Amino acid sequence: MAADIADSKTADPGRVRRRQMVKTGTLGAAVLLLTALLLIVNYFGFKYYKRFDWTRTHLYSLSPKTRSILAHLHQDVNAVVFLSPQDELYSPLKETLARYAAASPRMHVREIDPEKRPIEAQKLIDQYNVKNDGLVLDSGKNRRVLDKAELADFDFSGVQFGQKAQMTGFKGEQVITSALLQLSEGRKPKALFTTGHGESSLDDPGPRGLASAQEALARDDFEVSEWASLGKPAVPPGTDVVVIAGPKGSFVQPELDALTAYLKGGGRLLVLLDPVMGRAAGGLVPTGLEAWLAGYGVKVDNDIVVDPSNPLPFFGPETIFANKYGDHPITRPLSRDKLPALLSLVRSLGKGNAPGYTVTPLLDTTPGGWGETDLGHLEKVAKDPTDIQGPVTVAVAVNQGAPEPPADPDAPPPAPKPASTKGPRLVVVGDSDFAGNQLLQANFGNSVLLSNSMNWLVDRQQLLSIPPKKTEQVHLSLTQSEIRTVYLLSLFVLPGLGVVLGALVYVKRRR
Repeated sequence: MAADIADSKTADPGRVRRRQMVKTGTLGAAVLLLTALLLIVNYFGFKYYKRFDWTRTHLYSLSPKTRSILAHLHQDVNAVVFLSPQDELYSPLKETLARYAAASPRMHVREIDPEKRPIEAQKLIDQYNVKNDGLVLDSGKNRRVLDKAELADFDFSGVQFGQKAQMTGFKGEQVITSALLQLSEGRKPKALFTTGHGESSLDDPGPRGLASAQEALARDDFEVSEWASLGKPAVPPGTDVVVIAGPKGSFVQPELDALTAYLKGGGRLLVLLDPVMGRAAGGLVPTGLEAWLAGYGVKVDNDIVVDPSNPLPFFGPETIFANKYGDHPITRPLSRDKLPALLSLVRSLGKGNAPGYTVTPLLDTTPGGWGETDLGHLEKVAKDPTDIQGPVTVAVAVNQGAPEPPADPDAPPPAPKPASTKGPRLVVVGDSDFAGNQLLQANFGNSVLLSNSMNWLVDRQQLLSIPPKKTEQVHLSLTQSEIRTVYLLSLFVLPGLGVVLGALVYVKRRR
């Protein structure tokens, strides 16, 4: 009996070890299985993942146009970010670039913090000739350098009071996609603004100047310059679009012949015509373009448009608040996002008879608007049967052939057409002030209208629906009583609740 007990005692350690080994093996197998499960989950999560944008303005969501361009990139593009993580622009830019990289394996993103890695930052600054913080897109043969001013809109009103500039609009997708398109095209579209007829100037910072328009077009990668057309036998070769912005004098026949030959060769033209009052009462100054445009199906009326049924606060009756859009690639994004356009001192346009050309209205007044033809008595404007009845058209687009069908946002970017095979295109607006500094800065829809018109004229359909996005400004407003309640909760209630719960746990454990 004693021997059996002794044997059992001597056997217990082995049995314990075996049990321990079984437990250890089971635990080890469980750990291995859990590790394998985590690896499998992470693998599938890495390969098949979905990004969500919970911001109210969809700040980080890529448009179908951008996804289409990324899907058809034919060369690798390195995006190098020169920003400190403390910069206000850093987070939206980083998230946007992450979505670009997720949408295309040809997008590669690098971040350089100039404060933490000054040597590497200086080396790349010398390589890319970067002067300010921002972003570099490098495709090997070509590169684009985008600074902070191009990537976002900032409010500097508080700087004089010692406050930082506040970012009010993020233009990352618009600018980056435009740069990618320019890298793939290998060149910038060339836009010439005519001079010599009293047109608005690109360098004029005044209310009717085009300095802001020049900056907006530069963000769309246009190469913008002025061109004195008088005495020139032809439009310079390589010109993608000619802009006539608010002439106050007349174009002579040789200039019109040069424009005709340019359009016949597939040229593109943006005409902004103001109603300029002549010295003789009751008429407008002729520019020579009225009869010439009739050859392309555009009828330019001798009137001034008023629309008292759609008034705009803080603006005079000469300012038109236009939010009635025609069905055209230029205006579909404006109509979709309900963005109005502001125009000041406008003349109306209509459809003429020009076989082979399609004239599409872009902007109309309300039915209550009209074109005032009695220009000798503008002090007592009233609608009468002799006026042009509303709704009247104030902007049109012209293309050769049938109307353009809606563009497929998921279709690949079309291949550039040879100049000899392109048909002429025109956009005519009965006002140049909408592109002037005052109204362009005052109304977001004006910049979209200008950008879309220019991009449609040069066949860049991919950029017609990528407007800048407004950043979310989230504010918490509390009344005095609400602030007092929060103060009492944080000072007395929450600490007191912690003490009571701790006492209850202590008493329970003592029992």
